[in-house]
Amino acid sequence: MEDVSPEVLEWILETFGEEPEALSVWSIDEDMVQILYRLSDKVVISDLSWQDDKILEEASLVVRLSTWKPKSILTRRMPDGFVRFAHRSNKILLAPEVRSDQWAAGLLEGWLSDMHGAQSIPKSRAQRISGIKRQRDTVTKLIEQANLTKIRGEIDFIDHRLNTANRRLTGERANYSSSEE
Repeated sequence: MEDVSPEVLEWILETFGEEPEALSVWSIDEDMVQILYRLSDKVVISDLSWQDDKILEEASLVVRLSTWKPKSILTRRMPDGFVRFAHRSNKILLAPEVRSDQWAAGLLEGWLSDMHGAQSIPKSRAQRISGIKRQRDTVTKLIEQANLTKIRGEIDFIDHRLNTANRRLTGERANYSSSEE
C-alpha cells in the first residue's frame, strides 16, 4: 500500500468497518488526499480533506461488486484537467494529475475483476449442486420455449385467416361462422 497517514487508514476503518486490502493515492497535499482503495466487497474513490486536524469526506464514489459490470467504471478528463469518474448515476471529480484516467479505471476494474473471480469459485458441494440445478432449470425452460406445437397452431390460424380474406377479396361466397370474422 502506498504511504498515507495513519489517520486516513483509521478513517477508512471507522467509515467502512474494515481496513483496505489495497490502496493507491491519486493526489495528496498538505490539506487533502484523494485515494482509490479496495475493500472486501467494493472499491472506493474518496476525496478527503483536513479541517482542524479532523478528516472530512468531501466526496466518495463506492462501486459495489454486486452492482459492477466489466467496463462500467467510466473516466473522462475534463477540459479544465479534472478527471471525472462515473459508475451508474454516481460521479466524482478528482484533481488534475499526470496519471492517466484510464490507468485509474483499469486499476479499479482489475480489483473488481479479481474479487469477482474469487467469488465465482464454488466453495462447497451444496453450492456446486445448486449451480447444476439452476442450469437444469434454464435448459428445461429453453426446451419448453422451443416446443413448436403452439407456434404450429398459430400458423394454422393465420393461414386460415389469410385464405378467408383471399376468398372474400376474390368475391367467393362461403359459409362463415361469426368466430372467423
